[in-house]
Amino acid sequence: MSVTSSQNLNKGELTQLLDIAREAIRGHFSEEGPKSPQLDLYGKKLLEPGACFVTLTVHEELQGCLGSINAHTPLVLEVHNKAIASAYQDRRFMPLTEEQLDHLMIEVSVLSEPAVLEVRSEQELLDYLSNNKVGVILSDNYGQALFLPQVWEQLPKPHDFIRHLKIKAGWKPDHWSSSMTVKTFTVTSIEGKYFEAI
Repeated sequence: MSVTSSQNLNKGELTQLLDIAREAIRGHFSEEGPKSPQLDLYGKKLLEPGACFVTLTVHEELQGCLGSINAHTPLVLEVHNKAIASAYQDRRFMPLTEEQLDHLMIEVSVLSEPAVLEVRSEQELLDYLSNNKVGVILSDNYGQALFLPQVWEQLPKPHDFIRHLKIKAGWKPDHWSSSMTVKTFTVTSIEGKYFEAI
């Protein structure tokens, strides 16, 4: 189990979130189905509205990743909901199966509030990202795409990072316009095996 540097959540709280994601997925395979977390078992910080992504990998290959940008729902419920969504509702992948559970890794990423980054050109954005490996949200009149900071591990060069992000949004790799909005964010995340600590 690995933990990135924490913002407001300590390791114990992050571990609770990881357990919530595990239980949400486990509940899908039970006769009763997944049960929502019992809110009175959690501390104040985990009950505050939070935005998160839950990322699933099997044999180190992406199996599902869905989440939220804006905080509207108590964090414990958001993690529960996004774990189920990532496992069974990500249209890019077949739903998770019991046969995959032995090799399933779960990562829960809690997002900071996105902040607008004032840049006048793509080059200004690239210059900023060369020294700041943060999460990025690109928005234009007809699309939006997000990369978590973890994507820097696969795309360490700012040019490649932004190029792939634009492709994800459905734009041409060289697309840029005066209406482009850039927001950045950081995450507090924890990763662990599905069968860890059972």
